[in-house]
Amino acid sequence: MNGSPHSVVLGAVDTVVDGANPPGSAAFRHIQQSIWDTHAQDAFWSVAHPDDGEYAPAAGPNDNASVQGVDAVELWNASSNPDVEIEYAENRWNHGFRFGGVAASDSHFKELRPNSAPGKPTTWVFAAERTTRAILDALRAGRTTLTYGTGGAFATIEADLDGDGRFEAIGGDEVIVRSRSLPKRAALRVRVRAGVGTRVLVYAAPGRSAGPIATYEPTKDDQSWQLPLTLTGDQTWYRVEVRAPGELSGREADPNLPDQLRGATSPIFVSVKQAAVPAPEIALPAPNRTNDRAELAVGEPGGFAGFADVAVDGQVSHVVAEVHEEHRTSVVYRRLDRHGNPHSDKSVVLSGSSGTARAPRVVASGKDVWVVWQDARGQEQPHRPGIWLRHSHDGGRSFGAAERLKTGQGRAEHPALALLGGHPVVAWAENSGGAFDVRVQVVGVDHEPVNVSAAGKVIVAGTAADARSPIHPASLFPALAVTKDQRVVVTWQDNRFDPDAGWTGHTPPAGQPASGGTNPDNWEIMASVRAGKGKSWGAPVRVSGNDDAADRHPGVAVDRDGAYVVVWETKALSASGVNLSLRSSRSTDGVTWSAAEPVALDPNAMSQRPRVAADPDGTVRVVWYDSRSGDWRWKVFTSRRNSSGWTPPLQVSTLGNNTWPAVDEGVVVFTSDRRATRSQRDRTQEIYLVRQG
Repeated sequence: MNGSPHSVVLGAVDTVVDGANPPGSAAFRHIQQSIWDTHAQDAFWSVAHPDDGEYAPAAGPNDNASVQGVDAVELWNASSNPDVEIEYAENRWNHGFRFGGVAASDSHFKELRPNSAPGKPTTWVFAAERTTRAILDALRAGRTTLTYGTGGAFATIEADLDGDGRFEAIGGDEVIVRSRSLPKRAALRVRVRAGVGTRVLVYAAPGRSAGPIATYEPTKDDQSWQLPLTLTGDQTWYRVEVRAPGELSGREADPNLPDQLRGATSPIFVSVKQAAVPAPEIALPAPNRTNDRAELAVGEPGGFAGFADVAVDGQVSHVVAEVHEEHRTSVVYRRLDRHGNPHSDKSVVLSGSSGTARAPRVVASGKDVWVVWQDARGQEQPHRPGIWLRHSHDGGRSFGAAERLKTGQGRAEHPALALLGGHPVVAWAENSGGAFDVRVQVVGVDHEPVNVSAAGKVIVAGTAADARSPIHPASLFPALAVTKDQRVVVTWQDNRFDPDAGWTGHTPPAGQPASGGTNPDNWEIMASVRAGKGKSWGAPVRVSGNDDAADRHPGVAVDRDGAYVVVWETKALSASGVNLSLRSSRSTDGVTWSAAEPVALDPNAMSQRPRVAADPDGTVRVVWYDSRSGDWRWKVFTSRRNSSGWTPPLQVSTLGNNTWPAVDEGVVVFTSDRRATRSQRDRTQEIYLVRQG
């Protein structure tokens, strides 16, 4: 997230956009919303260099420090002052905030290496397995330790709180005990490897202001110490630092310090009877408690279910979602009807034993139900997911075997799905040819997928001397719709019209000025049409045609007159501090498109991730999630396009944060954290369903 203050987001589907604060709001509202947005994707959100954004030693925490739900804070940024960053973290821990620590080289320029190189300092993550999901889960749990480099002094801290001789907690863990009086054998264990010549300091709350509770000087390459564990308060924490004379730990570190930081652990947090509750200087607004009558479709408290899709046929709603469990990602399906059918009570895993299934889509017609998703089948190195399809002949009561569609050797991602005369139409983005392009296949009709986006692109191979010189314009996030007369339209976002696609400016030839790059890229919405059965795809055309904005994430539907309606999100070409809003365009042939018109525009709100479908009466409906609610939480909104244009926005959801909606035949599904019980360290995200109209 390239906003202000800086943060680091890992594991999100796309850029988490940092919007503008509405007039009169607390300064951190946009930061809080970005954290909620990140967690709706089960992604990781970290504060970057808090000494430049959240804290100053003389003034203390500023308004930005009141954000809740932060997963980690940089305790050690090589471009700033780690000691001030640790001071900030201790301040927040003492106010009930619970997060782990990370380190960052903040290395932006090859010319500054090796003094400012990736891995100096290093964040080590204690993960259950070597997978993307397991590493993200461990980061969110704070299970980290930090070293000066990949070979530096390596410290860990463990706790045996019940005195049974087994150390059940490590740095980052949060443990709740029944009483402040622990068993006599309760202990901490500190271990340091490659620490000869350093000092090891063990701190307990309130931290460095009270001095260490123990200090050690390693004499061996691998050495451990135990110390008795006695609680002095109902909310406390314990952590380790390693220090030694020598090179500055950060560019702005105090050169007069006798010992510079050489290692640090995340704390072990201990609470008596109940977990810590943040005590910010500025409280969050009270959440809306109005009942929106949405029903739970997929998920459970403490777990993650997100990125849902829905297909409606008659009285049956077919729901798919991405579920994260035991460090794996799976695609699940649930059949919901209004007649108490027992199948309504069961979720089925469609992706089998794979732990890398993502981004499902579903369509249905009568007894036929099709589900598509991306899946690397557990292979993440290299990361090359394919596109998989499953079919049910009996209305979702059972599914045939998964079929892999024909893709190349690159990455195939973010599939879209529609139906053409009983055949599934699948579109996806794939980079087997170098640049990401959109492929489309009518399964059972086309022998292989067709690249519909490559025509007109200019690829620049670049030079070995400048890593920023290659240009590979990308076509991403396709969406599909089919008319009654079997015309197919596919739309996507594309940055081929950007002066420096993929970069914010490249190194110019000697004597020439730097190129005028953009940040973000000048993304445009494009489309291609297959005019009928047996016809070929038309050349890609511009839908948005907007050179001064980033247009992304389109959705498309067919209205009652057989015309195409595309809705997308747009923002000014500014890295941060400006809001996303929605635009739409209509076309009768997919070649000539109407001028873009705003949808539910509110200059003080962020509107993003539109999904579009026709209602039973043929009217096009759009749903999206939006920041305009008075309680700051993301809510789902909807609008319909009638003969006069788009209707005023109607709020669909109320409780908690509600994100990533999808719609079909007036049935809306979305992700919600409404059953989360804490504002931090509660990853609850579930899928809910509500009917409109």
